Amino acid sequence: MASALGTSELPENTESRLLHYRRLALVLALVVAVAIAVGTALLGSAPAANAATNANATTAGKGWVRVGHLSPDTKSVDVRLTSFSGGQTVYELDNVKYGQISPYKQLPSGKYTVAMTTAGASSTAKPVISASITVATGKPITVVAYGTNANLKTTVFEDDLTKPATDKSRIRLVQAANVSKTVSIETSTGVAIAKDAAFGSASGYASVGAGKWTLDIQGRDKAVDATKTVNLASGSITTLFVLDNSQNGITVVPVVDSAATTTTPKGGVQTGGGYEATHVEYFGGFQSFDRFADLSEATR
Repeated sequence: MASALGTSELPENTESRLLHYRRLALVLALVVAVAIAVGTALLGSAPAANAATNANATTAGKGWVRVGHLSPDTKSVDVRLTSFSGGQTVYELDNVKYGQISPYKQLPSGKYTVAMTTAGASSTAKPVISASITVATGKPITVVAYGTNANLKTTVFEDDLTKPATDKSRIRLVQAANVSKTVSIETSTGVAIAKDAAFGSASGYASVGAGKWTLDIQGRDKAVDATKTVNLASGSITTLFVLDNSQNGITVVPVVDSAATTTTPKGGVQTGGGYEATHVEYFGGFQSFDRFADLSEATR
């Protein structure tokens, strides 16, 4: 009886063992497959992570600068930005006329000298005016010379290119008109852009709906009222430069600081010139300076 039982149990035990081994092999195969998949994913994500790190590194420790000539009776100038560290000229603009605003230039953070000399003068000529500026990491600034030639001044405006809300645009004023100590701007529907902005100052940013707007400009000291129609794209940021015109009145020159499809301050689509000697670094590529319109036409 015992031998009969042993004979009948052998196949059953063998089959059980085989089933056990098959299950074990299946589990091991699944573990190996998962390990390979995870390893592949990690290896595949490494280049992407490195690319993101490298992209962030390219803008680390850098800011942005643009320059404007806002002095009505100062002739065309050449502009040079020189680094305090090493004395290297890092940005050059030739034959900049009244009313011209350069594109933004990305520069390493640090201190620089901005010097404006009469256009075409030698590199050793005495500057018409010069100033020291500080470029901060991640910050865009606008450096302008303004006032009459006899009372020429420089100032630095900190630009805020935070993206507007959906279907909105942001707009501000820079008051550089000598014919009035203050200027106010509002839309034809009564939305205030700036109230009594003092000469040589920049207003805060106002948020308005995207689209075409008619702006009413009023000066305090003279009957220098004017109107200006602007078309503000959704997501854009614009600075209105208020300048003297040839009739002893005021005019407004709108400059798009940041376009809707870009990030701070890339894509600052300038309607202004700032004619560089050869080319300008324009956020991701080099663009010919003749691409930018001459703002001095608007002041005539």
